[in-house]
Amino acid sequence: KTPLGNCEIKFEIDRTLFSFHCPVKLFDEKLTKSDYSHESFKLPQNLYAIAIDDSKIQRKLLSRFFMFAGIPEDRIQIMGATPEEILGFGGWALTFVDSHPDDFFLMIVDENLDVQEEDEVGTKQTTISGSAAVAEMRRRLLKDQERRVLALIRSANDSASDVSLYNSRAHGYLPKTPVKKDSVLEVLAPLWLARFPRFDAVTVKQIKSGLEYSGETAEVIITMDDLMGCIDEIDNLSLLHADDFETKWSVVWERMHALKGDLQIMPTKDGTLNEAIQMISDLRGPKPPENFAKAWQTIRSQLFMGC
Repeated sequence: KTPLGNCEIKFEIDRTLFSFHCPVKLFDEKLTKSDYSHESFKLPQNLYAIAIDDSKIQRKLLSRFFMFAGIPEDRIQIMGATPEEILGFGGWALTFVDSHPDDFFLMIVDENLDVQEEDEVGTKQTTISGSAAVAEMRRRLLKDQERRVLALIRSANDSASDVSLYNSRAHGYLPKTPVKKDSVLEVLAPLWLARFPRFDAVTVKQIKSGLEYSGETAEVIITMDDLMGCIDEIDNLSLLHADDFETKWSVVWERMHALKGDLQIMPTKDGTLNEAIQMISDLRGPKPPENFAKAWQTIRSQLFMGC
């Protein structure tokens, strides 16, 4: 009743259909008054696209994401393959923006950047907050430089409190979802125009880069082969003695969280992957759940059925 709408539910032989109808309005009034259309929207030619993620799969996807958006390869920077790239990202970004005074910058930053380093004790894992790094970068940029940056946080954690935090530190939030060529500009256009509201008339009517990505596929395909490295890691960790497993729980959870993020960008036909994603979310906590081994085997089975 609050949104002045109505809903109904129908039980059919092979499905349950839930429908909800209510009046809505565009989230940004500026877009209503503009000539905005994502079909004709073009990003500027003087744009650098920058992404950082610790996952090889996500870096592959983000590179394709930018190309689907019509950005030339020589203006795409994908980082996060090494601890040095992650730990030094803030300083690198400041230098890069400073050395390109006539350009815009689209940055997509993973929220949970895991860094694994070897020391005399063994492997040490640290998680860097991407949104905190962006907030610090924005603080250190000159005002004129910061005005040319659109920094978006990308994360598998999408609760209201999480998204509110991302928006307070960066300029917006991108969920981890399957990437299709036809939907990239539809996702980016409102975020871009909300950040640069006076840019729309120029972008839509005058700038025509003429660049179209000509790859064979219009969708980024992630397969089980891409996931097996992470699955094998979790398999090995799940075999640890109970005391060792509890000590390593932060490492286990980060691998589970990385797997969840990779699953969210994969298309699912029967909902099996969605069940696996939810089960992973349910395992989140400061200590490992007592039934982890059983839950992991269930998740593992669902992955092989759903992929």
